[in-house]
Amino acid sequence: MAASHTRMSGIGIAAGSVLVLAAVRTELGHVGLGRVGLALDALLALVAARGAWTASRLARTPRSRRAWRFQRVAPVVWALAPVAWLTGAAPVVASVPRIAFLLLIAAAWWFASHAGDTWSRVRLVVDGGLATASALVVGWAVALHEVWDVAGGGLDGVLAVVVPLGSVGVATFLVGLAATEMQGRHRLMPAGYVVGVVVIAWSDVAWGVGDTPLWTVGFALFYLATRAYVGTSRRRELVSTGRTLASAPYLLVGPAALVLGVQGTRGAVPLPERVAAIVVVALLLVRQHVTLLENRVLVQRLAATERQLRHQATHDALTGLPGRVVLWERLESISSGQHGVATAVAVVFVDLDDFKAVNDVHGHAAGDLVLVETARRLGDTLAHLGDDAVAVRMSGDEFAVLLVGTAAQQSAEVARRILAAIQQPVTVNGVLVTVGGSVGVSSADSAALNPSALLRAADVAMYDVKHQGKGGVRVAEPDGRR
Repeated sequence: MAASHTRMSGIGIAAGSVLVLAAVRTELGHVGLGRVGLALDALLALVAARGAWTASRLARTPRSRRAWRFQRVAPVVWALAPVAWLTGAAPVVASVPRIAFLLLIAAAWWFASHAGDTWSRVRLVVDGGLATASALVVGWAVALHEVWDVAGGGLDGVLAVVVPLGSVGVATFLVGLAATEMQGRHRLMPAGYVVGVVVIAWSDVAWGVGDTPLWTVGFALFYLATRAYVGTSRRRELVSTGRTLASAPYLLVGPAALVLGVQGTRGAVPLPERVAAIVVVALLLVRQHVTLLENRVLVQRLAATERQLRHQATHDALTGLPGRVVLWERLESISSGQHGVATAVAVVFVDLDDFKAVNDVHGHAAGDLVLVETARRLGDTLAHLGDDAVAVRMSGDEFAVLLVGTAAQQSAEVARRILAAIQQPVTVNGVLVTVGGSVGVSSADSAALNPSALLRAADVAMYDVKHQGKGGVRVAEPDGRR
């Protein structure tokens, strides 16, 4: 309760401070102290830069730290605009730092995005472009035509219109990023920046028509946003096929379509609005293409995840070998005739002798090392057979090898080479440890293959070796006799 009360008090103080700044800046404009007001705007821009520098120390990822570097520089660059106005420089000179400011803010939030692929960020940029073009249509009918006229058209008029429109695009990018990636209280910081950018855009328009701007308030909101920052947040990811994101472009261009429809009925659509309408259509097509590319990346990632999960489910985590599921699936595939022509099939069962003693004497970590080394030696022994031989770990210290075709026809020889390989000493904690093996072999023709019977015959042959002294190879007869 105390923490909540303190938070509410802090919000109240912040809101009161912003209102006081708005009143002071407005009054400076009313009493003819515009130069003092511009100086105050530049001062608050530097305060915002200082806040960004402080907040940047809480960033926990390289992307976030890079984003804050741009965020620190942007207000400092903007502060050059009031200097240009105060020194009587040409309007174009003051427009350059304002445009650079928007580009730096956009770059900051580009790096603030942790989206899994670049197309997600490109989608946000296109949405910003749609909002900008839509704002041109609506804004031209409301106030931008007056900004153009006051600036005298030409390059000065273009810059006077572009600057506030650029702020709309940046604000849209911020809203999209916060809505799709951030959660809970972590949205408070970008929300402060969004409102600040909107106030700055409104101030650009007000300045263009000769009214008092409130850039001071915009940068005060920037500063308060930095105070709300608590470090890099854990991000979520929304796919572009979600209802909100799929409808976003149409919500952005809806107001423009309404204005164009009304003006069309009157028979007069100004040239800037016609150009903006063409841009809107082009950007809608671009966004559709970007969405398709983004979804393709998503499908590829889902497929990769599925393959990874499949691998984890069917392979042994310790040795990396396939598990008994893979062996059974291969046998089922062969017995169902999916491999086409009939072929020889053999299974070699391998059980390590006296493996329990390794665990008891040297510890389970040493036992794991022996299992990993055994898997490696199986792979080396079977390497020359290619895809005709597959080693699997059945469980514990039991392994199996599936042989197909030519490899199956020499299964007894392969089994003997496997036994010779695993009988070689293994170095464990500087000590040579020798484990033997008992090997059972069974074979069949794929045309008459019964996977259960084949596995059972190899298992029984292997246990016969165990019971008769270990360390040998036993081949089961085709009918199951040993």
